[in-house]
Amino acid sequence: MHLAWLRPRRSLAGRLALAVTGAVTAALVLAAALSVWREVDRYAADKQAALEAVAQVFAHGGARATAANDEAAAAASLRAIGNVPSIVYGAIERPDGSVLAEQGIGLRLTQDAALDGADLSLLHLFATQSLRATAPILENGRPVGRVVLIGETDDIRDHVWAAGQNAALAALLAVAIGIGVSFYLQRSVTRPLGALTRTMEAVRLRHDYTQRARVESDDEVGALARTLNDLLSAVNERDHRLAAHSAHLEAEVQARTADLREAKQAADAANAAKSTFLATMSHEIRTPMNGVLVMAELLASADLPVRQRRYAEVIARSGRSLLAIINDILDFAKVEAGKLDLEHVPVCPAEIADTVVTLFAERARAAGLDLAADIAPEVPQAILGDPVRLGQVVSNFVSNALKFTEAGHVSVRMALDAGDGCLVIAVADTGIGIPQDKLATIFSAFSQADQSTTRRFGGTGLGLSIAQQIIAAMGGTVAVESRVGAGSTFSARIPVTVAEPARPILRHGTVPAAIVLDTAGPATRVALAASLSGAGFAPVAADRGAAPAHWVLDAAALVAAGRRPDRAGRVLVLAGAGDNAADQALRSGLADAVLRWPVIQAEWRPLLAALAAGDPFTASAAVAVATDLLPQFSGARVLVADDSAVNREVALEALARCGVTDVVTVEDGAAAVAAAGSQHFDLILMDGSMPVLDGFAAARTIRQREAATDRRTPIVALTAHVLGEAAEAAEAAGMNGTLLKPFTLRQLADLLQAHVPSLRDAAREAAVGSEEARAALPTGASPGAAPEASPDGDLLDAEVLDGLLGLGDGAFLDRVLDLYRAQGPVALATLRSALAVSDQPAIARAAHSLKSMSANIGARALVARLRAIEDAARNAACAEPQEACDGLETLLAATIRDLEGRTRAQAVAA
Repeated sequence: MHLAWLRPRRSLAGRLALAVTGAVTAALVLAAALSVWREVDRYAADKQAALEAVAQVFAHGGARATAANDEAAAAASLRAIGNVPSIVYGAIERPDGSVLAEQGIGLRLTQDAALDGADLSLLHLFATQSLRATAPILENGRPVGRVVLIGETDDIRDHVWAAGQNAALAALLAVAIGIGVSFYLQRSVTRPLGALTRTMEAVRLRHDYTQRARVESDDEVGALARTLNDLLSAVNERDHRLAAHSAHLEAEVQARTADLREAKQAADAANAAKSTFLATMSHEIRTPMNGVLVMAELLASADLPVRQRRYAEVIARSGRSLLAIINDILDFAKVEAGKLDLEHVPVCPAEIADTVVTLFAERARAAGLDLAADIAPEVPQAILGDPVRLGQVVSNFVSNALKFTEAGHVSVRMALDAGDGCLVIAVADTGIGIPQDKLATIFSAFSQADQSTTRRFGGTGLGLSIAQQIIAAMGGTVAVESRVGAGSTFSARIPVTVAEPARPILRHGTVPAAIVLDTAGPATRVALAASLSGAGFAPVAADRGAAPAHWVLDAAALVAAGRRPDRAGRVLVLAGAGDNAADQALRSGLADAVLRWPVIQAEWRPLLAALAAGDPFTASAAVAVATDLLPQFSGARVLVADDSAVNREVALEALARCGVTDVVTVEDGAAAVAAAGSQHFDLILMDGSMPVLDGFAAARTIRQREAATDRRTPIVALTAHVLGEAAEAAEAAGMNGTLLKPFTLRQLADLLQAHVPSLRDAAREAAVGSEEARAALPTGASPGAAPEASPDGDLLDAEVLDGLLGLGDGAFLDRVLDLYRAQGPVALATLRSALAVSDQPAIARAAHSLKSMSANIGARALVARLRAIEDAARNAACAEPQEACDGLETLLAATIRDLEGRTRAQAVAA
């Protein structure tokens, strides 16, 4: 048990004095005890020696009497003992121990030292106060007895007392000396330590670090005092620095906060500038594509032979490939900004695969590559997901595979992992492969295998990065396996929720299992073999065709052979779109059905089901390309708000193509608010940038007015600013959505279907839609809606003009030109007035208005000049002189002349 709390606290000096005194006292006590013991021992030894000497004398004198056994003579020799005062007893003993004669005390004490036979000890000496000595009696060298003497030692106490006194005096002297030494140590050691203690106590109580300890010596105590002084100096200096820092800390925090605020504002401004740049750039690229996509749609929907229709479809797909580049950039920016939203609707994986292989079929055919999709039987009919984003991932994988494959094939494989229920999508190719040290960065943005890849194969390096981030947003993972020279396999694992289970096709027992695959494309052959095996068939090679079997072979090979395979059941031929050999094989009876390359599930599964059930084929030999008959909304009433007459005219024509003829147009947001308040509309198409009241403010006003009623008119914003403020402003203004530019007629029809479905003509419900026959609509109400002027100085953009011609007839283009001829000079005059007074906002608005209408009629040179003026004015840095309008006036006149000449040339050609 710890009992330290029971002991009183002592000072170091007291403990030192106590220790010195105690040590000296203990040492003296031990020394005194040792001295007394030695004195008693010396006294006893002297007594013993003296008594033995006397015994020797008596032994010599009584030898004759003892030898003669003469008691009287023996007693006579002992009488001399009386003359020795210290001897109290003497006896002569015979050899047998009997007493011959004795003198002194008659009876010997039983407790005297002479009787115990033990060695002489201080304890016995004090107890008996006597000593015994014996001496042998010899006669002619022969022992005849012995003499025994006992002497008193009663003076031993005096000797012990005297020795104790001497020791005590010596101890007192030593203690006095020890106390003196302790006092000296206290003075030389404990006093400086006490001074240090008092100094530290003062520092502790008053927090006064200016205190200093006195240094009185050069020993350890002095060194301790110097160290303490150094420590106090350091602490004092630190306190001064802390005080100075605290005095300036608030100002420093405010300065750092201001720096951080400025840095954040700069970062936000840079991010906004990047988003605006991306949106503007997308607008710039999309505008010249309008003509390409419009003409492709018109051509594809015309009454053309199959081959020419396919050519038109290739043109449309090429235009969509250009859009894919823009979409990659925009998608990357959306993902980076955290604005990638995913839908959760039923999706058919097989349809995704069909769309992708159809989209890339022409590209694969041109490169001499085989392209096929293999959908495992266990893949569900529908899953919940985002069809657009899922298709984008597969498209990116296939596009990447085709880009890096010069020979061989590209195959798409979809399967369902029974372990975790994930949909596994894998795209394998026989391309150049990827080095192992590059695999870790292959999904990074703007990253390809090496720097020569972009120069050799092209691409932005964004596709795989976007795919990875889309799959990650879906909760899945991506992976890649590759070997240089042997190809690559890109795969994605996506956890899915089954919306509709798989419906596998199984062969009836009565249908022969053998089927011969004799197709040229390895990927197509593998995909067909896997599908047939899953249905219960047994695919065999062509040399096994002697046995009864069904056949799947190339149309050209069958026509070249000129006869059906021996003992063949039903024969399917594989042919590309527009392949005359397939038609010839059907007409001549060599084949029972045609399967078009690339094989898509929508065509293959009905044929496989008929084959497995033993039913006749119902599909025709050729796959017809249905035209896209747009749904009509003849009963719809639409309000179009746009400050550009050219844009309003284009909107009227586009709506007319969808059967909407009851259209009201206004030039600004205030007029749109007034029209919406006085009339009923089924849909309002609202441009965002308009005078008097912009489109977003107009939409908010309409929504506030509608809050008191039960009516809510759909309002859709027309914008090309996908990532800019326009899209967010539309949502904040209560609009029902946006229609991005360039949009297609199909997208416009889908928009009408979404907002006014009840007004669609029932007579057109049966029209067959085609996703490949789409046209881009050229509208441009936002800044910079045309490409830069070409280096050769051309005034007009032929693609935009062709798009306008395809949108309507010659009269439509004449109307647009008349409007431009009338409003262009007016807009230029407004610009001149703004330049005259250096009104920067007015300059920007006037330049924007003239640029917008000029962009829609393809006046590329004029648009480039106006864009520079508008950008400078928006930055409050436009220093154009008023005379600059003279150059614009000349350029405007030249543009109108070229437009008139181009229109006349088109009329003559027609």
